[in-house]
Amino acid sequence: MRIAVVEHHDHPSVAVVGETLAAAGADLDMIWGAQGDPMPTQGSHDALVVLGGAMNAADDETCPYFPTLVDSIRGFAAADKPVLGICLGAQLIARAFGAELQIGGPFEFGFQEIVPLPAAADDPVMNILERPLPLFQWHYDHYDLPEGAVRLATNEAYPNQSFRIGRATYGTQFHFEVDKPTVDQWVVSNPNLAENAPGFETWLPVQFENHEAGSRAFCREVTTRWAALAG
Repeated sequence: MRIAVVEHHDHPSVAVVGETLAAAGADLDMIWGAQGDPMPTQGSHDALVVLGGAMNAADDETCPYFPTLVDSIRGFAAADKPVLGICLGAQLIARAFGAELQIGGPFEFGFQEIVPLPAAADDPVMNILERPLPLFQWHYDHYDLPEGAVRLATNEAYPNQSFRIGRATYGTQFHFEVDKPTVDQWVVSNPNLAENAPGFETWLPVQFENHEAGSRAFCREVTTRWAALAG
């Protein structure tokens, strides 16, 4: 299986999703948007992963490849090939399917409870989320639910935490892919983080001690189930 993975910065963030796919024997084609790599097409890949980033999903000036990436998302979905969007990736999926983007909302950061909705029980990927689970968040932006999408999970801060479009296009606002080294790298790249997350230097490591193992297990299962949709 050949899977396109779109990164938006110069440092890798595919983390546990990448580990899981590689362990299953998938060929990961890493595509670096900031370096001008051409965006993938459904003709050359079996599935598409779109990762998170600090930019917003409408920022075509900073990321001139976004319109082409949005077209790619629609192309994979139209071909019934699996798409997985995480945080910014989910926002780009929402954009691809005509939903309104919500730019600059309240900061949601750290491990926050994600609550399954009834539709998750019948979903082949997200039915593993049987009860509220703490998963990692780092975002200001959000999105309305695209027309025809099935909302799978929510929380008090942002309503559309997970959704599915069609058979195999999934978006999650939460970062279920992270491990501590990945987040540590993001922290280094954000020297003003303490202004919006006071005391995180103390409480964030405790959160990782308490919740990283559960997040990893959830990620491995979700990723495996999602990849299986490629057939």
